[in-house]
Amino acid sequence: MDNREENILNSLTGLQKAGAPDFFYTRLLGRMQNENAPQQKQYFLLKPLFVGAVLFLVLMINVFSIVQFNKTPEQNATVHSAGPASLQSFADAYNLNTGSVYE
Repeated sequence: MDNREENILNSLTGLQKAGAPDFFYTRLLGRMQNENAPQQKQYFLLKPLFVGAVLFLVLMINVFSIVQFNKTPEQNATVHSAGPASLQSFADAYNLNTGSVYE
């Protein structure tokens, strides 16, 4: 066993301190700083899927309102009045007495 211990001690005599490659500490510090930097938050409102869905919804609302506007009943375009002009005859002439949009 004596011989084995001496072989182990003799093998340790040629050891040297391990050295780091050039710029190792600079790269390590840079990587550590990048990991600690806060990630930029992505906003849900700016995602393309959400923007596309909103634009599609606006388009559908516009199409629906145009279709509903075109469904209003046709009224006689010419208004004949025997008497002087009144507020009712003015509203009839310019189609201002239509029902509510919400009906």
